[in-house]
Amino acid sequence: MNIRNLKIGMRLTLGFGTVLLLLVAISAVGIWRLRDMGLAVESMAERALVKERIAAEWLVATSTNSIRTFALVKSNDADNLKYFQKGITQTSLGITENSKKLFDLLETDAEKALFEDSVAKRAVYVGLRGSLMRLKADGQNAQVTQLTEEKLVPALAAYDASIKNMLVHQKSAIDQSLVSIDALNHSSQRNMLVLALLGLGSLVAWRLTIGIVRPLGQALQVAQTVAAGDLTTWIEVTTSDEAGQLLQALKDMNTSLVGIVGQVRQGTDTIATASGQIAAGNQDLSSRTEEQASSLEETAASMEELTSTVKQNADNARQANQLAVSASSV
Repeated sequence: MNIRNLKIGMRLTLGFGTVLLLLVAISAVGIWRLRDMGLAVESMAERALVKERIAAEWLVATSTNSIRTFALVKSNDADNLKYFQKGITQTSLGITENSKKLFDLLETDAEKALFEDSVAKRAVYVGLRGSLMRLKADGQNAQVTQLTEEKLVPALAAYDASIKNMLVHQKSAIDQSLVSIDALNHSSQRNMLVLALLGLGSLVAWRLTIGIVRPLGQALQVAQTVAAGDLTTWIEVTTSDEAGQLLQALKDMNTSLVGIVGQVRQGTDTIATASGQIAAGNQDLSSRTEEQASSLEETAASMEELTSTVKQNADNARQANQLAVSASSV
C-alpha cells in the first residue's frame, strides 16, 4: 500500500499515532523507574537504615559497657561493683540480641565478614572482661590493673574499631543507595518532563489535525457539490491559513460561476426573445407572400380573360375582312 494514496487525515493520524506510542512507551519506562525508586527507598528504609541503626546502637552500648568496666576497675565499693556488673550484663545481653537481628539482615559477603570480625573481637574482649571481674572479686587489684592496661584496653580498641568499620560500611551502603535513588529520581523527572512534552505535543498535533483535515474536507465537499452542478452552497471561511485561503478561492470560484451562469441565462433569454421575434416576422412574411401569390393568380386570370377577348376580336376582325373582300368582288 502506497502511503501517498492515503488521505491526509489518515497520514496525520498515523504520524501522531506513532508519537502516542512513544508516549505510552516513555510512560511505561517512567512507571518502571518510579517502581525501582520505590523499591530502592523501601530497601533502604527496611534494611540499610535498620542495619546502620543497629550497628550504631551496638557501638553506643559497647562504649557504655567500657565506661562501666573502667569504673568497676577503679571502684572498691561492693555495691558499686554489683551495680556495674548488673549494668554490664544487661547491656551485653542487649548487644547479643541486636547482633542476632543484624545478622539476619546481612546480604553481602563484605557485611558478613565485618560482622564476623566484630563478633570475634567481642568474644576476646568479653573473655578478658570476665577474667578482670573475677580478679576484681578476688581482690587482686594489681593483676586487674595489669590485665586492663596490657590486654583489655587493646582488645577494647580493636573491638570498637571493628564495630566502627561495620558502621562505616553501612553508612557507605546508604550513601550508595541515596546516589542510586537520586539518579532514579532525576531519570524519572526527565521521563516525566518528556512525557509532559509528548502529551502537550500530542494535544497540539490533535488540534493541528482537526485544523487541517476539517477545512480540507469542507473544501472537498464544496468542490464535489459544485462539480454536481449545485452552486447554492454557502461557504464559510473562518481561518486565514492555506486551508482557509483554499476555501476562500473556492468561494470566489463559486461566486464567479454563479455570475457566469446568470450571464449565460440572460443571454439565453435574449436569444429566445430574438428567436420569437424572428419567428413572428417569418409568419408575417409568409402571410404577405400568400397575399401576393393570390394577387398574381387574379392578375393571371384577368390576363387570360383579356387574351381570350383579344383573340375573339381578332377572329371577328378577320371575318369582317373576309366579308369586305367578298363584297368588293361582287
